[in-house]
Amino acid sequence: MVQKFEVDPDDYIVYVEGYHEKVFGVTTKEIISTLTFKTYKGKTSPPFGIVSGTKFVLQGGKIVGFHGRSTDVLHSLGAYISSPATPKLRGKWIKVEQKGEGPGPRCSHDIAQVGNKIFSFGGELTPNQPIDKHLYVFDLETRTWSISPATGDVPNLSCLGVRMVSIGSSLYVFGGRDASRKYNGFYSFDTTKNEWKLLTPVEQGPTPRSFHSMTADENNVYVFGGVSATVRLKTLDAYNIVDHKWVQCSTPGGSCSVRGGAGLEVVQGKVWVVYGFNGCEVDDVHCYDPAQDKWTQVETFGEKPCARSVFASAVVGKHILVFGGEIAMDPKAHEGPGQLSGGTFALDTETLKWEKLDKLGEEEETPSIRGWSASTTGTIDGKKGLVMFGGKAQTNDRFGDLFFYGVDSA
Repeated sequence: MVQKFEVDPDDYIVYVEGYHEKVFGVTTKEIISTLTFKTYKGKTSPPFGIVSGTKFVLQGGKIVGFHGRSTDVLHSLGAYISSPATPKLRGKWIKVEQKGEGPGPRCSHDIAQVGNKIFSFGGELTPNQPIDKHLYVFDLETRTWSISPATGDVPNLSCLGVRMVSIGSSLYVFGGRDASRKYNGFYSFDTTKNEWKLLTPVEQGPTPRSFHSMTADENNVYVFGGVSATVRLKTLDAYNIVDHKWVQCSTPGGSCSVRGGAGLEVVQGKVWVVYGFNGCEVDDVHCYDPAQDKWTQVETFGEKPCARSVFASAVVGKHILVFGGEIAMDPKAHEGPGQLSGGTFALDTETLKWEKLDKLGEEEETPSIRGWSASTTGTIDGKKGLVMFGGKAQTNDRFGDLFFYGVDSA
């Protein structure tokens, strides 16, 4: 019987685990008793042969061929490895020190940066149980958390699955739900006055929802997708901060399914929808042009991350950065951790090529695998990059750490 292990056209082998042993007879021979293959996207073959003897491993990059010695059995095996090209976008992860009264471990929250301060709002420690309704502020100069003073129309709902962005000195918060599935409206927070303002009550704005995606340009807040009380959505709504009005943009066509947990970023004036969850994880990318009110599905290539949702994302120049996320839903849905992933990737929105930014063989302060983290495009110590706080661990615990992927060159 011939055993096969098929590798998808857009995948490749990166790891071979084998066992070799000595066979004594008229002459002593060393043979390879078993081989197991793993691909870049995480696909693993069944063991070929019987596991016995001494283990060996072949790894170090993209495996493009093999060499060895055999008769009627395999005696030795080596691999030809293609070293990955140095990514055009280079940077590194750092873990940011935290002091003071901070949010603590949580997921399903959001963060945004204004000047030298990072704000955090919403989230959960126990599944489906919002923690609090404080707005936390992290001072990047002192590396210290505190609870921001609050006046005005302070949100009365502790919520999870909430989204927050910044424009100028103001934060904009939309959606999210409490444990009984009551939804948040649309608020602004003036960080110079510490004043909340209810801009749109729940019943007057876009469909109430949670686990949607939000981004902003200089004048508009964009809200995409998410989960309402009854269905997943794929609408895109824009709030103009000058006109103080909501406009529903054109809805993407059939190639873009309803989804929650997508990446949503503005790059050079266009709105990008990256991946998400529509009942299963998806790996498609769509682009919206506000000037033409037109959607386009784009075909990306390169070192693509596998399908995922609820990942961290940010924008640096023409690149969209992503880290981690959920790659398979838990049987208990949001009650469980699901299957989570790591990995730092960049999508060049001009060439549509993905690159994996993690460096093989170099020790870095890379975050643990996670999903449901809060993230934003930020600047720390003069570098622009991806700020990520908290998230859900594979153990179903919650992280309370703060990481920054600072870009050195783009």
